[in-house]
Amino acid sequence: MKIYNHKITALLFFLGIIGCSDQLNEEVFSELSPNSLFTTEQGISSLLNSAYTYSHRSGAVETWAPYHMGTMTTGETWGAGGSIEELWVQYINYTWTSNHSHFASMWNTYYNAIRDANLVLDNLENDAFSEEFKQRTEAEVHFLRGWCYSELYKLFGRVPLYKTPSDDLLLLRASEEEVRSFIEQELTTAVTALPIESVAFGRASKGVALAVLSKYYLNTKQWQQAANTALEVINLGQYSLLPNYSDVFATDNEGNAEMIWTLPKIATSNSASNLLNALIFPPAFPRPFSNNAVFAARTYLFDDFVNSFEPADTRTSQMITQYHLEDGTLIQGLGNDQTHPFKLPWDPNAVGPNAGNDIPVIRYADILLIRAEALNEINGPSQEVINLINQVRNRANATPLTLESFTKTSLRDAILQEREWELYFEGNSREDQIRHDVMISRAQARGKNAQDFHILFPIPQGELDANPDLEQNPGY
Repeated sequence: MKIYNHKITALLFFLGIIGCSDQLNEEVFSELSPNSLFTTEQGISSLLNSAYTYSHRSGAVETWAPYHMGTMTTGETWGAGGSIEELWVQYINYTWTSNHSHFASMWNTYYNAIRDANLVLDNLENDAFSEEFKQRTEAEVHFLRGWCYSELYKLFGRVPLYKTPSDDLLLLRASEEEVRSFIEQELTTAVTALPIESVAFGRASKGVALAVLSKYYLNTKQWQQAANTALEVINLGQYSLLPNYSDVFATDNEGNAEMIWTLPKIATSNSASNLLNALIFPPAFPRPFSNNAVFAARTYLFDDFVNSFEPADTRTSQMITQYHLEDGTLIQGLGNDQTHPFKLPWDPNAVGPNAGNDIPVIRYADILLIRAEALNEINGPSQEVINLINQVRNRANATPLTLESFTKTSLRDAILQEREWELYFEGNSREDQIRHDVMISRAQARGKNAQDFHILFPIPQGELDANPDLEQNPGY
């Protein structure tokens, strides 16, 4: 029975809508009448902003869960302490089940974004709307659906494809071919129609859509398409590496030329803030601003990883290997597997644990390494591949690579290692290790009971309970 009609959706929307950051200039819904939500450009824009809000992983769990899902499953990080330690341990030990609350959170946030995007698309045919407004809005809807389904696909594999508000709520999982085809179709449509410049910070542009599409092609091992789309991003001339690695993440340098797809956060919003640092550092850590607060949980890097960098590599500047307490006591992290990742600095305008640091998703450095990896898979080592990698290494003051040192296999391993060094604690490690077919073997080497089926997370139990015909991933 199709109960997902506009009236029910609008009612649920008004009751459940969450706040959006100032950067998206979202209108307050109380200022819109129910009739104007679907019939005015203002109403449609507010609904589109709601889709963006969900897709930006708004909500406390939605902010931090992708980092833990993407790094603790791979041995990149580990954690201890606090009320959520039980959830982290499941990632570390490969003991997660379909009842893990993070899975439901990520499933819901992306499908909420898809729902709102579908409603926007379903109500765009209105003579009162300008053609420019309709074309731009439609392009952004296609991007949002492509982005959200690509994220769901990375986490859960095949998922139900909701394309219109009238789709039956109890859809079955689409086939592998259908899901992949729809993601590609949505993103390529967005690339064609989106402008070079986004209309607001945090909104889609041609470069953002190309970057997401390039990452999708990479993770699905469509090497030529990945290489081509990465080159298109490069040729836009909109993005570049910053001279200093630490500047990429600085709070006063947000929206810089290296950040391609970023999820904007704002400290004053409980639903749209960033709580990562509150889950990285212990309560006794000397925080630079009195308004910063942390939880009992903390996140660590392993010594082997920290020590794998060359001594002069500037990327280690975003790590805290030791610190002093107020009484002068030295806390030594390095040597005890307790170095803290510090990609995002303390926000001077934080509201307790709520910070406004934007979340980096795809950086220009990532695009350079995507093209390098794809070209190596197509034709093996070349000077272009080495040059692409060395752009990243030179910025980090790391020793440049030379072409004669590598075979296709050894360069593949070197690129994976470079991605680990460059992108640590940005949530990429899980998809990178899966693509290189090493996540399970590395986990087993760490003594974990990892099995092949663990490359996908389980469909959330609540979704299975609501839809008995929904198929669970094998192994769960």
